[in-house]
Amino acid sequence: MKVLITGITGRVGANVAQNFLERGHDVRGFVWPGDRQAEKMRLIGAEIVAGDLADSTDVRTAAHGQEVILHLGAAFQAGGPFTPEQYMDTNVKGTFNVLEAALGLGDRLKHVIVTSTDATMFKYPPTGIDDPIAEDSLPLVTTDWYGYSKVLCESLASRYYRHDQLRATVIRFANVWGAGEILKFPSFHLSTFLNQFEKRTDAAGQAAFEKLKAEDAKSNGGPRLIVARDANGRSWKKHNIEVRDIVHAYEQAVGNPNTFGNVYQIGAKEPFTWAELIPYMSEKTGIPYSVVDLPATPNYYEYDLSAARNDFGYDPQLSVFDMVDEAIRYNSEGGGGIIPTRV
Repeated sequence: MKVLITGITGRVGANVAQNFLERGHDVRGFVWPGDRQAEKMRLIGAEIVAGDLADSTDVRTAAHGQEVILHLGAAFQAGGPFTPEQYMDTNVKGTFNVLEAALGLGDRLKHVIVTSTDATMFKYPPTGIDDPIAEDSLPLVTTDWYGYSKVLCESLASRYYRHDQLRATVIRFANVWGAGEILKFPSFHLSTFLNQFEKRTDAAGQAAFEKLKAEDAKSNGGPRLIVARDANGRSWKKHNIEVRDIVHAYEQAVGNPNTFGNVYQIGAKEPFTWAELIPYMSEKTGIPYSVVDLPATPNYYEYDLSAARNDFGYDPQLSVFDMVDEAIRYNSEGGGGIIPTRV
């Protein structure tokens, strides 16, 4: 197949591209002019086309002759800061241009997959969410410009499928970790909460800050992990995803007619709690940890992945414990490069 990947130089796009190249497909990458990572993708066999997602001519040129479009390019939170105008131009207008270009390919097009995010959903209510979240469990409501732009992108994909029968699918990512990144996740580290609660002026916040300072003092200036719990002593819970499981999702979904017109949430094979993960991370790294009840909105949710499992055989492999083990090895070996695509 001839596969166009927008955002090919990102950590997800690069690994998706490598996987499709290794499987014998022709891969074309669409990049920003002057992207310093483009040459690395060219060296592994991708054709590179430079342009602007907000420019319809650039996008049509990149899409010409392609059979599959994987739309990963976007302005997103970690790459910013971006203005509201940039979110609208790059994400919304860019997705419109991609879908128009896909429509223009006619019967040649086998599939276009639009990448979205769980930032489209309000998943942080004051008491957390007890039931697993399916694709339609929560309203797509957000005031964050990134999340809101992706709500509009999902709506565009739905419109093109319903009105034009475009072979379009939306895949939402959970919070993404690349190789080695799990150990650096801010909400696992006491220092993050010290900075957060130092600014609190309410009595509960100030009391929590004093408790955090006391725990920090035990480390004599060194790092310390934290088992974050809510005010009732319930451990925080979260569902994330590692890059290789995203690669697997694209490998499975591309060209599958069961997915056309649908939205899929993907995540790791299981959620995790701080109470389970932090002691394991502490044992593996030698960094001590503390258990602290926090008067703050908790991370407490997990995803129902049954739609992706049933419709296209999504079968994520990596647990957070695997990620910790691999992160330690990855960092000891110096990191860098494109990670292996599958374990």
